[in-house]
Amino acid sequence: LSKDAEVMLKMGSTTDKREQYRLMRDAMEKRFIRVAKGSLVGGARLGMFTATFFGIQNLLIENRGVHDVFNIVGAGSATAAAFGLILPGSPMWRARNVLVGSALGAGICFPLGILTSHLCEMPSSILNCSPCVS
Repeated sequence: LSKDAEVMLKMGSTTDKREQYRLMRDAMEKRFIRVAKGSLVGGARLGMFTATFFGIQNLLIENRGVHDVFNIVGAGSATAAAFGLILPGSPMWRARNVLVGSALGAGICFPLGILTSHLCEMPSSILNCSPCVS
């Protein structure tokens, strides 16, 4: 049974309104804590992923001396591979996650890199990325 169904069964087993109110309040508090915890953990993971991606991208820009699509593809591939490596599992499973993550990261970031480079080359770019234009 789900947690909500358990609460409803407990509420039906008692006729005391105070007990029913306490059961409902406890269920709502537990749900709120579960949702808040999930949001915080998800936000932290997204922040780490984003910081890693842009850190690697900026490192590639500095080392290569050029701002192009391949920096974005390399950063996406390396970030997805790194996050595939930290997933739980056997070494063989982690190696598979690294390979799949690297391919997916490159595949997803290639069109995004092309889009970014085209947006940066526009005369009135909304991105305001002056290093993009050579």
